[in-house]
Parts: sequence; structure tokens; C-alpha cells
Amino acid sequence: MRGLYLIPGWMSRRDGGAEELARRRAVVQRVAGAAWTMDAWETPGGPASIESAYEEYLSVPGAVERLVEAERAGVDGAILGCFGDPGIDAAREMVSIPVVGPGEASMLFAAALGHRFSIVTVLDSVVPLLERLAWQVGVDRKLASVRSIGVPVLELDRDPDETLARMTREGQAARDRDRADAIIMGCMTMAFGDRQGELARRLGIPVVNPVYAAVKLMQAQVELGLRHSRRAYPVPPKLARQAAGSGAHGAH
Repeated sequence: MRGLYLIPGWMSRRDGGAEELARRRAVVQRVAGAAWTMDAWETPGGPASIESAYEEYLSVPGAVERLVEAERAGVDGAILGCFGDPGIDAAREMVSIPVVGPGEASMLFAAALGHRFSIVTVLDSVVPLLERLAWQVGVDRKLASVRSIGVPVLELDRDPDETLARMTREGQAARDRDRADAIIMGCMTMAFGDRQGELARRLGIPVVNPVYAAVKLMQAQVELGLRHSRRAYPVPPKLARQAAGSGAHGAH
């Protein structure tokens, strides 16, 4: 089986980006296991990081094009590699392979682990976006809070111990003040730090890493022969008419 982790941004244009892209490919390969061949792609022209609705929308056209390319290349399932799941509905309209959003996957896992969960993310600007995502996923009644650590995405790795300390403080507040039973790491760069075990030990409650949640949900869908419903995510009508007129088959 072939899987893809697609970053809806242009990672390699920043210092050390090519190396980080390779590292992330290695991480998703390790999580997926030997039965899968995992790759990691970026989206040239996409934003360097996503910390606003504007940047989410900027990322969508290029990411959807890359997913169409991936399906044509024979990929069996894909992960849209941003915790906000930008453009996930458009992606599902345009391809037939399973496309998993890390935010949605993490919330579904967290909702099964307790009565309420909280998300610890990067900046206050992201908080309303993730509250809206919880509503779209249908788990907003279980969302205790979304808390930010006040560190931009591109600065999370400058001092990993300070980042973890801030995540711990916000996780403790979510647990004690907001009555969260589980915590989600609400940023993919944060998640690729791979310190969910240490954070869970500090907090004494489950911590969901969206990298793991997304990879495992994608694998489950592919291996069970499941894919998104065309009633929920129909092929765009103009493209469907073009395909019918040309005698083509498939999603596009």
C-alpha cells in the first residue's frame, strides 16, 4: 500500500526545509509500518506556515492539485498535513482515494477517550479556526477548550524544552480549569516533535498526536476498503459533466 503525507505549504523554501521534509517522511513511514510505503510531499507556492484563515485558503488550490496528482500516481490514501484540515472537503470532491485530516482524526480519537477534550495549539489566531473545525467534525459538544502557547509555528523547534513547558502549562490549565479528560497537540510541527508520551506523563491524561491519529485512520480506511461518501462530497458538477461528455470515468 502507498500512502502520502502532503504538506499544504512550501517547506523546502525555508532554511533546513528539505531536511525537515525528509525527516517527516521517515516519521510517517515509522508510524505506518513496513507494510506501507509512505512519502511526504510539499506544495510549491503554498504558505510557509498556516496561522490564519487567510493562509488556510491560500494553501487549498495547490494542495488539491497535488492530491489529484497523487491519486493519478497510484497513491492509495493521503493525509492533508495541516492540523486545521484546510480544504479537506474540496480535496474529497476531487479525488476518490481516502483523504484524512489530522484535526478531524485527532478529534475523533479524543472524543472516544473521555467526556471532554482540549486542544493545545500555537497562537490565539488559530483558536477560532479550530473551534469551527470541531463544529464541522461534529464533536464541539465534547470540546472543553482550545488553548494557545503563544509560539509561532516556525519558532516551535528553536527551544523544544520551552515549547514542551508551555504545552504542559496550557495542558494543566485545560485539565484543571476546563475539565478536559484528554489533550490534542493542535499543530503538526508541534506533533512532529514526538513528545506526546512525555506530555501525557506530566498531565496524567491521554495526549493525542495528530501524526499518529491521521496515519492510523488513513490506514484503517484503506485496509477496510472505505472511502468518503459521494453523497457528502460529490464531484463538482461542471467537472462531472465534462467527464461524462468525454466518456471518462473516475472522480475528475
